[in-house]
Amino acid sequence: MGEIYGIDLGTTNSCISVLKEGKPHTIPVDGSGIVPSVVSFDGKEILVGRKAWNRAAAFPEESIRSVKRLMGTVEKLTLGKNNYDPEDISAMILRYLCDEARDLEGCQVERVVITVPAYFSDAQRRATVEAGKRAGLTVERIINEPTAAALFYDHVSVVAEGAVDAKENAGEDIHALVYDLGGGTFDVSVLRIGEIIEVLASTGDTYLGGDDFDKRLVVRVLQQIKDTEGLDLTDHVPALARLSLVAERAKIALSNKALVRIQEAYIPAPKGKSCSVSMEFSREEFETLTKDLVDRTFVSVEKAMEEANLTPDKIDKVLLVGGMTRMPVISARLEQIFGAARLPAVDPDLSVANGAAIQGGIISGENCEQILVDVTPHTLSLETLSHSDDLLYECIPIIPRNTQIPVTRARTFLTTAYHQKAAELKVYQGESRDPKENTLIGKTMLELASAEAHCPILVEYSYDLNGMVRLVAEQKGYSRKTEVRIDSRNPQLFASQELEELEDEEENGEKGENRTAVNFVTRRARALIEKMEEGERRQALFNLLESYGKALREESDDVDRVEDQLLSFIEE
Repeated sequence: MGEIYGIDLGTTNSCISVLKEGKPHTIPVDGSGIVPSVVSFDGKEILVGRKAWNRAAAFPEESIRSVKRLMGTVEKLTLGKNNYDPEDISAMILRYLCDEARDLEGCQVERVVITVPAYFSDAQRRATVEAGKRAGLTVERIINEPTAAALFYDHVSVVAEGAVDAKENAGEDIHALVYDLGGGTFDVSVLRIGEIIEVLASTGDTYLGGDDFDKRLVVRVLQQIKDTEGLDLTDHVPALARLSLVAERAKIALSNKALVRIQEAYIPAPKGKSCSVSMEFSREEFETLTKDLVDRTFVSVEKAMEEANLTPDKIDKVLLVGGMTRMPVISARLEQIFGAARLPAVDPDLSVANGAAIQGGIISGENCEQILVDVTPHTLSLETLSHSDDLLYECIPIIPRNTQIPVTRARTFLTTAYHQKAAELKVYQGESRDPKENTLIGKTMLELASAEAHCPILVEYSYDLNGMVRLVAEQKGYSRKTEVRIDSRNPQLFASQELEELEDEEENGEKGENRTAVNFVTRRARALIEKMEEGERRQALFNLLESYGKALREESDDVDRVEDQLLSFIEE
């Protein structure tokens, strides 16, 4: 079947590993194997990795860092004269890793396992898979970063000459907590490790990481410059880019030193000017500046422990993952809770990629003696009319968070009206009853046969090993059914902006009876799109639907003509 490589696609750094002779091997791309997740354009070509990182400080407008935080969004990023999606930038990093691995190892990298934060949303996971596709790779699996680290730890303990503690020697399961604080995200997972590696609970924050710690230090340096030089560089991009690198270096140094001197000359300032900064900064000051950030991570630790129904004395191992865990205050806090003996040495930079490589080996059929059972990071629910006074609509859970995957769950709902023509199915991700506080990840329409009110509709969600969602809805007894793969970033599962606004107008009674026809046509078109395979015909129908929406919005004379084309297409 060929080797399957493991890739840790990180906010700050990325790396690639492969299982060789039963052991994970990190490929030494850029010398160390730890590759900066930076892309830069030098006017002629796009640079990735260490070369891009070296250039980023001097040319911040031509460089992109921390793109992982933008995965799952529609934000456009500019390099040179071209605009890119976050997936495009991530694809460049992935392609660079694979090309360098090919040159170093003499083998073609085609199939990969890519890691993501455990708390990544559906949109972020899909964007990661899409980045892999754009890099020309087959993404065999998406695996959560804390789970990958635990997989690596378990593999190391299995292949070692002896087990690492009494429980393992006795063949008993152990409980492990993975504390994963990287450059842009934070995760904490609680696992049971034995013959099966089972995730019991997982939570975190996809917008909390090393970048946020750097920013606190940047603000402190900016204040020093303002006090000594009289310059406010708060909004000056070149200065901020330079100071971000300065702050990152100081932060890293403070993990090993009690005091660092920040001394930087020729910091760019407005109107072609420059300035310098010279200041001492202590570890104690840095810990005070970032205390609230560290506290936020331990709120998640408590939540994960509670959801796993465990107390600290039941945790046998605490695994530290991500470069930020080198901060002494973090290991000290964990030791206070769990004890020093429970923090085994696991490489915080390479363990995730190595775990992904092990998962790749499992998929490709290597005898790794490990089975992995992961869980859903978020609750998946369906929006319905509320029966309480505080909400008009509410989210009814179908797959609760921390459910083992893969999983399929179903619930029965009832229509609300006599001869109801259609039911709109909105899939939400999040823990609140209020849809406004959750994330809409997809929606579709089920056309209904004429029936009495309270006719049952069976709604089924499936959540696969990559965290991807499929919805099946069926009007029981009438052979009306729809089945879609929910993609929160696929516009073909959403009406265009124009059509959404028109349907809102109908609901608000602003446009009258003609809007009923509009809804009927657009809903039929979208229902057909959802059933069609990818290809030219599907794209043609989508383009026609977009043209119809535009014609309606502009009240164009072409409305009837485009509507006839749309109906003709649907009825073929």
